[in-house]
Amino acid sequence: MSGAPMNEKITFIKTIKRFGEERLGLLFDGSFEEMAKTAFSCNWVYASQKESMASLFEHPFEFYDDEEKALKRFEELKAQGYDSYFYHAEAHGGKACPITKEMLASPRARQCYVVLHEGWHSTSRLNKHNFAYPWEESTGRVVGLFGGIELAKELGDDELLKECIDQEAAWVMFADFVNAAYKQLIEAFQQEASPEKIGAIKKELNKDAAVLHRKMPESWEKSELDKEINNAFIMRYYSYTVHYPLARKIYEEVEDVERAMARFVEDAGSLGMKQKSSL
Repeated sequence: MSGAPMNEKITFIKTIKRFGEERLGLLFDGSFEEMAKTAFSCNWVYASQKESMASLFEHPFEFYDDEEKALKRFEELKAQGYDSYFYHAEAHGGKACPITKEMLASPRARQCYVVLHEGWHSTSRLNKHNFAYPWEESTGRVVGLFGGIELAKELGDDELLKECIDQEAAWVMFADFVNAAYKQLIEAFQQEASPEKIGAIKKELNKDAAVLHRKMPESWEKSELDKEINNAFIMRYYSYTVHYPLARKIYEEVEDVERAMARFVEDAGSLGMKQKSSL
């Protein structure tokens, strides 16, 4: 569908959203209704020290709706000696996210993931789930990835189904890599390893990423492995990967995204996946 007319692409985005609303019960809070203004885009910048996984910012990231400003900030942080990572995305999970040109340019499987994942964020916000951030992101991966698979089955679209299955398989490989990398780096930091030792670990991680890239199905995840693997990259993705095995296991137990979503909410407290009170 990448070469499909614009109206067909917009119609497909609306089809995904309708599936999310009617089949999964997601609340989109006004998102994916209108096209974005030309200058609007979704950009995140992450940064950390060379010998720490902690974010340089009060929140895990800085958000920019202007790509040039985000890239300038990213380059500034790199020049200052920080591990940094720039992420240019198709959408955000806030109120009334428009349909961006990046969304329309994405493969259909990726569109399914993004629309449903962001719908999970707005649903969680409106329903006051108060999830810990990594739980919301990891469960949102299940909602987006397996929601796409369920939509493809409902549409009887075998090509889309294969793309969505490959996308989830690629994410499993990506998540395993990030989780292992995080463990390796955190252990090095805790042992107060030398900067040379930490640098050597990152060098090996980049080699591992290149090997994984060759094995991975064509996907957005594959393209991310072309980027430098550093603390900021791992910090950014660990929130999405750390609980993915558990969230995926819950989905496999119920084999239905809507029921899995209910479990994510019901089990969050007992699993320790709620935001900690500041009191």
